[in-house]
Amino acid sequence: MTFKSLILSVAIWSAVVSPTVAAETDANRAKPFPEVTFDRVNAIFGDNLDTSDPRLKTLLLAIGMDHTSTSSPHKREQVGVPFIVHYGAHYWVNRLAAGDASIDVLVNNALLLLFAVTEIPGREEAAYSLMTAAAGSGYWPADYFIAETDLQNHLVRDPVNIVPLSNEIDRSHLQEVAQKTMAAYNRCAELGFAPCRYRIGFWLSNSQPTLVDGLTVLQNAVNTTLRDTRYQGVLDAELVSATTALVEHGHLIGLTADMRQQYDQLLKSVLK
Repeated sequence: MTFKSLILSVAIWSAVVSPTVAAETDANRAKPFPEVTFDRVNAIFGDNLDTSDPRLKTLLLAIGMDHTSTSSPHKREQVGVPFIVHYGAHYWVNRLAAGDASIDVLVNNALLLLFAVTEIPGREEAAYSLMTAAAGSGYWPADYFIAETDLQNHLVRDPVNIVPLSNEIDRSHLQEVAQKTMAAYNRCAELGFAPCRYRIGFWLSNSQPTLVDGLTVLQNAVNTTLRDTRYQGVLDAELVSATTALVEHGHLIGLTADMRQQYDQLLKSVLK
């Protein structure tokens, strides 16, 4: 998709939403996130932010976690739904149309495409292009989105349990896609994002030669999830699958019977 057609996709959306609401005072801009009303959010996004799509739900989590992280190099970027609503959709669309390729412009326009209540032809393709540009500028939540999209669209037989299309990948151009996807997951995993650690762990543990490495990564992902309450309700399925693997195969990475029993108790607790 060309930059011109990408802008057109966003502009189509912009033309049918309500006029932009004036930005609030400079004092409010200093807050971690602007304060916005439900009505203003609903006018742009409707119920779409309450998505059942794990990929989109986790993307919103990643954006929020990055923005509130004291160590993030992007913490001053105005990325996220509150900033979109605060300034109005037209503000972000116009900046993109003017050639602004700042991370907040790229990602906020992608969020408009992904979540806006209005239907737009080619919205996924346009959002993917914007997120690719943001990932190229070092924005790790965009890495997660690109990797997750490529994984689900091209690389797995079972997107829930992450069963790779190993033979097909080895024999086709998908090997390059797989390498790019794993590189993106590695970048966000190194920053501590549990969903990326789960993806890598499941991928590795589905192959016997890399099973031990996969179990080690999954143990790390489980521990990360348990330490951070923000993951509750988002990674329950991953937590169950990873804990099951540790109960069944944890002896391969040195887990004692008592430790595996503790993971089994955790599994039963989560399933309840």
